[in-house]
Formats: sequence, C-alpha cells, structure tokens
Amino acid sequence: MRILKYIIYTVIPAVSAFLAANDEIIVWLIDNHVLSQKLNVSLFQSLCLCINVLFTVLIINGELIYSQRKNEHYRKEIAGLYNIVKLFAQSTFVAISKNNNFNFDLRIFVPEINIIRWIKDSVCCRKKEKWFVIRNIEPFAKKDITEHLRFRVDPDPQGLVGEAYKSGSIVYDDTLEITNINYSLGQNQLNRTSNLRWSICVPISNEKNEIVAIMAFDSDSSNLDIKKNKNEIKNMTNTIAIMLRDSVPELFDRKWRIL
Repeated sequence: MRILKYIIYTVIPAVSAFLAANDEIIVWLIDNHVLSQKLNVSLFQSLCLCINVLFTVLIINGELIYSQRKNEHYRKEIAGLYNIVKLFAQSTFVAISKNNNFNFDLRIFVPEINIIRWIKDSVCCRKKEKWFVIRNIEPFAKKDITEHLRFRVDPDPQGLVGEAYKSGSIVYDDTLEITNINYSLGQNQLNRTSNLRWSICVPISNEKNEIVAIMAFDSDSSNLDIKKNKNEIKNMTNTIAIMLRDSVPELFDRKWRIL
C-alpha cells in the first residue's frame, strides 16, 4: 500500500506537468480517439496545470506536515524515555551512594568510520583500526570538553571504552583520581578525562552478538563505591542498555567522518 501511494504521488504530478507543457501528445491522443475531438486543448492543459499545482500544494505539503507532526510526536516520546532512563539511573545511584545530590553523566560511544583512513588502510593492506567516538545526548550529558573524544578499541585498546570492547563485559574504575592509571591514553585524551572520579563502561551488542556501542557512566563531582555495589550497578546499567538499544536504535548508528 505504501509503495502504491508513493507511485501515485510521483506519477500524477509528472503526467499532469507533462500534459500541461506538451500539446503534441494531446493532439496524438485526440487523433487516436483516446480523447474527444471536441476537446479544448488549451483548457485541458490549463486543467492539467491546476491539477499539478493543487496536487503538489495540497497532497505533498499535507504529507510533509503529517510527517513533521509524526516526527515531533516521536521526538517527544524519545525525550520522555530519556527522562525515565535518567531518573531510573539517578534513583539507583542515590540509593547506593546515600547522596541525594549525586551527579553523573551518561555518554554513548559509537564506531567512527573515517573514510580517508579506511581507504589508506585498504590500499596499503594495513590492519584497520577501530575507533569509537563520543555522542553526548541531552539530558544524559552536555557537550563539554569531552566533545569529539574518541578511543581506539582495536588494536591496542585505549581507556575503559577500549577495555569494555576488548572484554565484551562491563568494566569500571572507581579510583581514577587516586590510581591515575594511564590506560594507554594519549595526552589529548588525558586532558579531556583527567577530572573524572570514576567511570563505568558497558558494551552494547546487537542480535549477532557484535558490540555496536559502549555506554559510559562517569562523574567528576560525586564519589561511588562500585566494587561494593557491583550487582546493583550491573543490573541497572544492563537494563538501561537494553532499553535504549531496543527503543532508540539510531542512538548507536555509526558516525561517519571524511577526514
């Protein structure tokens, strides 16, 4: 039914515009008794032009308005889901930390496809590096110094994002300020993450059991004993990962770059 609708939406404007601009085909149709000999060609062409204009203005624009309203409704539903997820995570962290003012960020890391690098690796027959790049999404996290942050996940994984990809399981560090482990990070990555107190990284897999994204929880202001509350945190993060993966799959689409 949808295909038929698109065909109609395409054919009617095209045919009416063609007939309005070309009287030879109308004459041919009259000569072959498809149209009446008494047909007023100029009037018929004017009618075709009106059909073309009305169809374009009323039908196409109406469809556009309907799509925009539908998309707006979808965006509101997604925003509601984001708020539910944020509140769910917040309530869990508050219960664990006994801190009503607990603050955290939730960030998504997705595969980055660098077209130029991919071409170079293919031409030179080099092992293709896999990188995951950050996607900050309101209300989970704001675009701050972490914007454009990226980690190599294969080979030589970087950061907890790389460790989560390599292990295929949740990884965490709740003593980042104390231990100051490098995690094979470059200086730019260290500059963007050095203020974190703790971080939890959760791999998100598709139906083929391929890791398509990494979900990261972290905070630069609230302390959290993850090891002591590992089961509660694991259940919460897994629930959120599944909820977002199933409800908003576009969150985990690859991010393309030319350079």
